[in-house]
Amino acid sequence: MEPAQIIDVRYGGRERAVGAWLAGDALIDCGPQACTPELLRGLAGRRPRRLLLTHIHFDHAGAAGELVRRWPDLEVWVHPRGARHLVDPARLVASARRVYGASFERLVGDVIPVPAANIKLIDDGAEVAGYRSAWTPGHAWHHVAFHDPGSGDCFPGDIAGVCLAPGIVIPPTPPPDIDLDAWRSSLGVVERWQPARLLLPHFGAVDDAAAHFALIREALDRHEMWAREGEEAFVAKLASWLGERLPPRGADDYSSVALAGPSAAGLSRWLAAARS
Repeated sequence: MEPAQIIDVRYGGRERAVGAWLAGDALIDCGPQACTPELLRGLAGRRPRRLLLTHIHFDHAGAAGELVRRWPDLEVWVHPRGARHLVDPARLVASARRVYGASFERLVGDVIPVPAANIKLIDDGAEVAGYRSAWTPGHAWHHVAFHDPGSGDCFPGDIAGVCLAPGIVIPPTPPPDIDLDAWRSSLGVVERWQPARLLLPHFGAVDDAAAHFALIREALDRHEMWAREGEEAFVAKLASWLGERLPPRGADDYSSVALAGPSAAGLSRWLAAARS
């Protein structure tokens, strides 16, 4: 299997915010439809035969329908719970518009349905295009991670968090599916693969997987603690924490990718459900 290459789709016009990984004839995530021109430039004429989706949030899967329209025989592999939203994205679009607001068209673009005939369902633990897969809920109930046993490369999707700079890792936690207990269990699944590298969509390759896992676990604990103080406290403490560690542009990049307010809301919803 060829070494994986990341394609920076320049989400919202920013570098190193969202990437799609190309490995052989498989594309792992594709970014939003608004970023399709950058994705095609990065592909440089190469045509993927399969699109493997870690989950269906638009920054990862929004261009799926556009790509199938361009390549009608493209296989789109997805968790069974996410498949219906690719075929009929209306509910997902309505929900995302509440999160993105006036930025929806600029960041997401036109969400084109994926024909049901192109959809392939990923069973937990199944082999897909030479990768082992696992259902990895926590960030989303329909989340999947992939691992290449040959190279040791792992595509963990968003359960590995957003890496804003070396040592600065943030878990994106927008509603509605956040469950930090499930997230921690999913990390254990991926850790047991003992990956040589983590290939992050946000953003790039991480060579020391064990150290990264420790950082995301610390971040989950820290964010849970802040969330228990309320949404306003969470946003303020996150801003302070980032401001002490990053230049202003770095903190802005987090807001662009993960949206601090919705992240607070996702955690608040999870805590409320746990108390009920």
